[in-house]
Amino acid sequence: METKLNRIREMSASNPKMVFTSLYHLINEDLLRLCHKEIDGNKATGVDKVTKDEYELKLEENLKDLVNRLKRKSYKPQPSLRVYIPKANGKMRPLGMAAYEDKLVQSALRRILMAVYEPKFRSSMYGFRPNRDCHGALKDLAMQIEKGKTNYVIDADIKGFFNNIEHDCALELIQHRIADPNILWLIKKTLTAGVVEDNKRQPTVKGTEQGNLASPVIANIYMHYALALWYDVKFKMSCKGMSGLVIYADDFVATFQY
Repeated sequence: METKLNRIREMSASNPKMVFTSLYHLINEDLLRLCHKEIDGNKATGVDKVTKDEYELKLEENLKDLVNRLKRKSYKPQPSLRVYIPKANGKMRPLGMAAYEDKLVQSALRRILMAVYEPKFRSSMYGFRPNRDCHGALKDLAMQIEKGKTNYVIDADIKGFFNNIEHDCALELIQHRIADPNILWLIKKTLTAGVVEDNKRQPTVKGTEQGNLASPVIANIYMHYALALWYDVKFKMSCKGMSGLVIYADDFVATFQY
């Protein structure tokens, strides 16, 4: 399975205009079994309270049934269980705890989206990417400030970024590289699964739930087009002198000579 995903990465990297039309078949028992193996079993459970160990008792039977439902498109993700964790600024961050089976699907979807999009993300993006982290972002920023011609720095945070991503816009952006209708269907099902808070189910009409294993790459795809790519190919052309950009999740820093 990793060989197939690596091949997709290579094709995406070598052909900047390539649009992938057949990816859904990759979400099979082999990929889901791999996802199961790598998911942390100590994480909190979702609304159905099923743990990794419980799911594993009938793993092959469960995976076969899940794949069949995915093929028939009768798969319906359960709503995420919403919890809140404290942020450094004293506010609370909402997290969605998915049911275990939905975590498997989210993880498989994440791997496919990463294979297609990771080779195309701009070098200014550091959040939720392999071999990139906040230390790399800080190092890049330090180089721009200390070694470059930087006289002005703008530090910005996109308010409520994850919670306010427009679903239709996200799907439209994803279609620049992925035209498989079944993958797009699955992404939409994942985004609109809803949440349960205080024992009440609420629809999710926008945003990508933090805690959803596919959310980071969906957010990065949105950020790639909305900020990183726009900055490099359009905005920079309007700047006098040197300008740089460093993005980490929903925070970014822009540097300017003038």
